Amino acid sequence: MGETTGDDESAAGIRASDAERDATVERLSAATGDGRLTLEEFSQRMERATAARTRADLDRLVADLPADAAAAGSAVTSGTSAPPSWHISPVGGLRINGPWRMDRHMIVVSIVGGARLDLSEAQLAAPEVTLTKVSLVGGTRVTVPRGIRVEVSGFRLIGGTRVEGGSEPGPGAPTINIRAFSLVGGVRIYRSRATPAVTSDPAL
Repeated sequence: MGETTGDDESAAGIRASDAERDATVERLSAATGDGRLTLEEFSQRMERATAARTRADLDRLVADLPADAAAAGSAVTSGTSAPPSWHISPVGGLRINGPWRMDRHMIVVSIVGGARLDLSEAQLAAPEVTLTKVSLVGGTRVTVPRGIRVEVSGFRLIGGTRVEGGSEPGPGAPTINIRAFSLVGGVRIYRSRATPAVTSDPAL
């Protein structure tokens, strides 16, 4: 028994390679797309994975996830797409924070009113999700933890795109596509390590 324990300890101390770190991040990303991890949990584990020194450090990050998480995530992505979820309000908008689940495609339509989504505690219905925002007047504000990829497209006559709080992550990270169309109203992306405090924003 003593020799087996020693072998296990020796194996646990083996240095992790870049490929092993990337594989762990992909597994975490797939688990996030399956709804097993919130975006904040993914962000925290992703940072620990990229800084991991040994295989044991990586193993601890996925100990509570199924071994086939990556395969399951791919199967879900390649399956039949669910219908989009619609949120329509002539005057007002949409504000969501706290624990919630973001559908594969969310559509927000209003005449006057913005969309403010805090994804810190959110779960994603798929590794890649889309928010489509259509309004005459109203901006789009999304808060995401670090390590989440955000792609912005659309048309805004008045109002630009502003990304704060860090650079874009690398390939393999969960992706949020934001398609914003408005005459007046910009897009702001905030990134944070912890759940951010919601502040008043007259534009939304």
